[in-house]
Amino acid sequence: MAHRAEPEGETDTLTQAQVDELRNNLARLSGPSVVDFYRDAHRECAIERQPGAKAIQRLVTAWKILRKWGWK
Repeated sequence: MAHRAEPEGETDTLTQAQVDELRNNLARLSGPSVVDFYRDAHRECAIERQPGAKAIQRLVTAWKILRKWGWK
């Protein structure tokens, strides 16, 4: 199986402190604003774009906030 090259800077992941900060910032936003953030993160994670770890961490963090709020 061929190994794809990571885009420059995308091998990094968010630190736990950065994830916590993102979570806190998202929790302060209105529901529709978090949905918009989630949708942007979802588009960024399209398989054709070969998302990096940071993009996936942003998507999962927004998803967890929406799930906690019971957003549908």
